[in-house]
Amino acid sequence: MSSSSSSTTTCSKSLGKWFPTATVRKTIALNPSETCSLLLFYHYVRPSMSQARADHLKTFLDKMTAETKVGGRLRCAQEGLNCTISGTYSQVRDFSDRLKTWGTSSLPDGVKGPFEEGVDFKYVDSLPPSRAFKDVKVLPVTELVFYGVSESSAPLSNGGVHLQPKEYHEKMEEDNTVIIDVRNTYEADIGKFNGQEKVGGAEYIDPKMRKSTDFKSWLSKEETKEQIKGKQILMYCTGGVRCERASALLKNEMGDNVKDVYQLQGGIEKYIQEFPDGGHWRGKNFVFDKREAFGVKSMEGVGGVVEGKKKKKKKKKTDEEEEEILGNCCVCAQKWDRYIGKKKCYTCGVPVLMCDKCLTLKPDKTPGRKLEVRCTLCKEEGVEVPAADLELTANGIGAVKKDSSQNAAAPSVLKWGGGQAKEKKEKRKMKRKMCKFGAECTRTDCWFSHDTCKVTTGNSQKKFNVDS
Repeated sequence: MSSSSSSTTTCSKSLGKWFPTATVRKTIALNPSETCSLLLFYHYVRPSMSQARADHLKTFLDKMTAETKVGGRLRCAQEGLNCTISGTYSQVRDFSDRLKTWGTSSLPDGVKGPFEEGVDFKYVDSLPPSRAFKDVKVLPVTELVFYGVSESSAPLSNGGVHLQPKEYHEKMEEDNTVIIDVRNTYEADIGKFNGQEKVGGAEYIDPKMRKSTDFKSWLSKEETKEQIKGKQILMYCTGGVRCERASALLKNEMGDNVKDVYQLQGGIEKYIQEFPDGGHWRGKNFVFDKREAFGVKSMEGVGGVVEGKKKKKKKKKTDEEEEEILGNCCVCAQKWDRYIGKKKCYTCGVPVLMCDKCLTLKPDKTPGRKLEVRCTLCKEEGVEVPAADLELTANGIGAVKKDSSQNAAAPSVLKWGGGQAKEKKEKRKMKRKMCKFGAECTRTDCWFSHDTCKVTTGNSQKKFNVDS
């Protein structure tokens, strides 16, 4: 792959207390003439690996991502891998081919390695080069999707039955069925499976989650149990990984009080590929890569900067070409489904939809208008306590107010959202400066930098602050 930048880091980088041993490396940018390919997959290893073996896998991934020059996000745990990889057509396939070989050298003949078979590798090709990640992050985690539960309390072997998109599509049209969206509400705000309701099919249910750890509390509510009791259950998420543990949790909680539990193999991503007309899908599919979101009429994704007025206007799309917009701007309520400007809910920190016109007015920075910048959940629940005034509890699963005010607070907030992000930004700013006491500093709460590592830029080397 040709290079527009030759800068690569040569060290691991702490991403705070949540990912203290993460590997972060800048990638070489794709040329404008090249196309980007994505590789999306997850795989649970059974039985789970020992910690030593998981550490070995992370080391292997560190080396392999550097050699194949791919970018992306890789979550590595004792229970397996959850990855989104970007690169050229050949690079992402080189990555998957090499991954299949890991752990096979010490096995007897005929015994397959943990990633040699059974992995559902999904490739998305011919994307613009702007859809490639600018770096690669290998993140050691305890769970591929953080639910805050152990394997023993919700074993994956007790999860839902996997259905291919066509089978799932047929199930959606059956009566006495509910379809549970296992994604966050801000994802469901711009796209969901509810087309089947028009033909008397499955009832759509949004658990109203800000993050995956909210699923367990939603499931424990009596109104939830009553709503799904005696029903056939369908579950879905973006790529399938969130349904694995969620379906096991549901079956463990409900037992024989529900009929069969099914989940969509390959998630929305695979369903839309097999149903070019969208099937029962409506709106756009929010994704955690540079595409931002995509629909049946925008498969390349909508990620990127919204064009300004000075730029040449595009030809207006016809009704047939126009994609259905489900979302609304959090400020003016006009139809809008772009998560631009990195705007976060003032009271819980999740991403919010804000149209280009409202972005220019900066309501999130205007005194007296900050409460306008709230997600749909916080508005429905009457939440008014700023995220900055909440204290995270139980490893970030919950949140409590720091004071005794009577205003409603969000039951959970994103660790990096709202005021938490503002505080983190201030810390990063301080850490760009070296502590005058250096390595001899004994303050545990010191925000200044004490450590450095090397960054290679071309043929020269310079000092680089690992926390900047």
